[in-house]
Amino acid sequence: MKEIDSGDLCLECGLCCNGVIFADVELRSSEVQNLRSKMQNLASGGKNKKVKLPQPCAAFDGCRCRIYAERPMYCHQFECLLLKKVQSGRIGRTEASRIVRTAKERAEKVRALLRELGDTDEGTALSLRFQRAAKRYEKAPLTEVTAEVYADLTLAVHDLNMLVREAFYPG
Repeated sequence: MKEIDSGDLCLECGLCCNGVIFADVELRSSEVQNLRSKMQNLASGGKNKKVKLPQPCAAFDGCRCRIYAERPMYCHQFECLLLKKVQSGRIGRTEASRIVRTAKERAEKVRALLRELGDTDEGTALSLRFQRAAKRYEKAPLTEVTAEVYADLTLAVHDLNMLVREAFYPG
């Protein structure tokens, strides 16, 4: 069995960096200063005051990481379930590419529906953008058109999340 170069599938995908799979990446205290000098969008917060790197990552450029050699430990260690399946031979490379394409299409459908509802904040993870939309529309009176778009968005997010859970997120 030929082992796939992890970069090959990763460079085709990028869903772990573009705000589709993760909303943020928790940083180790030893990483914060180095990353702060390279990126301006680190956020402190939460109960434990951990510093997080919001997604989509500011260092993500196409499907490449501009700080790859100095990326956070979590990013260094993360391998998605799809990559692990390809490496173990449980799924073929062609099928993995099809799954990546499907996930990207579903993510783009979510983005398009969010834009249709007026959310053009491409610098925020899809899950957070959907949460904002949910807060805005679930209790407000809606026009028929807005209600239909919001319903389509809810279904599109569900479809994307199901695929992410099944194919990409280990555990």
